Amino acid sequence: MRKQMFGFVATLMLGANVLLPVFAQAESLNELDKKESAITRQSDKISGELQIALNDVNEKYQEVNDIRIKISENEATLEKTKTEITDTEKKIEQRKEAIGERMKNAQVNGMTDRSINALLESKDLGEFLNRAFAMSVIQNAEKTKVASLGEAKEKLTELKATQEKTQAQLKKDSQSLEAETTKLDDKMANLKQELANNKTSLEKISQDKEVEKARQAAEKAQKAKAEKEAKEAAKAAEAEKAAQAAAAQAEEKAKNEAASQASAQSSKPAASASSSQQSTTTQTSEQPKQEPVKPAEPSTPTTSGRTMQMESTGYSCAESVNTYFTAMGIDLRQNPQVVAVDPSVIPLGSMVEVSGYGIAIAGDTGGAIKGNIIDCHFPTVEQCIQWGRRSVTVTVIS
Repeated sequence: MRKQMFGFVATLMLGANVLLPVFAQAESLNELDKKESAITRQSDKISGELQIALNDVNEKYQEVNDIRIKISENEATLEKTKTEITDTEKKIEQRKEAIGERMKNAQVNGMTDRSINALLESKDLGEFLNRAFAMSVIQNAEKTKVASLGEAKEKLTELKATQEKTQAQLKKDSQSLEAETTKLDDKMANLKQELANNKTSLEKISQDKEVEKARQAAEKAQKAKAEKEAKEAAKAAEAEKAAQAAAAQAEEKAKNEAASQASAQSSKPAASASSSQQSTTTQTSEQPKQEPVKPAEPSTPTTSGRTMQMESTGYSCAESVNTYFTAMGIDLRQNPQVVAVDPSVIPLGSMVEVSGYGIAIAGDTGGAIKGNIIDCHFPTVEQCIQWGRRSVTVTVIS
C-alpha cells in the first residue's frame, strides 16, 4: 500500500517537473520574440539612416563634380590670361623697341634738326602751329599706346592673381568635400555591416525559436504522457485499495461467522463441539485465498511515427573532448535532452522518443554515428557509464 502511494506521489511530482519547464521555455520564447522585435526596429532605423547617408553622399559627389568643373574652367581661363599677359608683354617690348629705334635714328640722322627746320620753314604762324600739333600728336600716340599696353598688362596680372586665388580656394573646397564624402562612405559601410549583423542575429533567433518550439512540443508530449501515467497509477492505487478493502471485509465477515457458529455450538456436547470446531476449521480453511493485486502495466508511449531498433551509446558535454554546442547550435548546458544521429537516417531537428531515455531533439552528429546508431547526451560522465551500450527502440515523432 505504501509503495503504491509512493509511486503515485512520485508520478505527480514527475508531472509537475515536466509542466514547469514548459512555462519556462514559453517565457524564453517570449524573450526571443522581444529580441527579434527590437532587432527588427533597429534594422528599420538603420535602413532609414542608410538612405539619408546615401542621399548625402550623392549630394556631396554632385558638389565635388561641380567644383571640379569650375576648377577646369578656371584653369582654362587662367591659361588664357597667362597667354594674353605674355602677348601684351611682347607688344610692349616691341613698342618700346620701335620707339627706341626711332629715337636712335633721329639722333643719328639729325631728325631733331629736320623737325626744327620743318617748323621754321612754316610760311606763317598757323602752319607752324599745325606742324607742331601734328608732331605732338604723333609723340602722344606712341606714349598712349605704350601706356595702354601697360594698363592692360596690369589688369591681366590682377586677373591672374584673382584666378589663382580662386583656383586655390576651389581645390581646398574640393578636398574638403572629398573628405566629407569619404566619411559618408565609411558611415554607409558601417551601417551596411550593422544591417548584416542584425540579419545574422535574426537568423540565429529564428533558429532558436524553432528549437524552443520543438522543445515545447516535446515537453507537452512528455506532460501528456506523465498525466496519463499519473491517472493510470491513481486508478491502479484505487483498484488495489478497493481490493484490500474487499479482502479486509471478507476476512472480517469470516471472523464474524466463525464467532457466531462457535457461540451456537457452545451448548452442544463436547463431541458435537469438537465436530463443530472441526467443521468450522474446515470451512475456514476452505475460504478462497485473496490473490495479490498485479501491478499496473507500464503505460504505452503517447507518440506515434516511424519506429526502428538502434544501438545506443552515451556522451556528455562534460567530457574534455566535447564542446557545449551541438551541430545545430544547441547549448547542451541549457538543453541537455539531445541525441546525436546520422542525418541520412533521422533528419536533424526531428523529435524522437528513445526507450529508457525519453523524448529528445535530434540535434547533433558524430563521426562514429553512422547508420542505426544513436548517441544520447547526459549532463555527467557517470550517467554515460551507467547508460553504457544498449539496444533501444527509437520512434521519430510524427
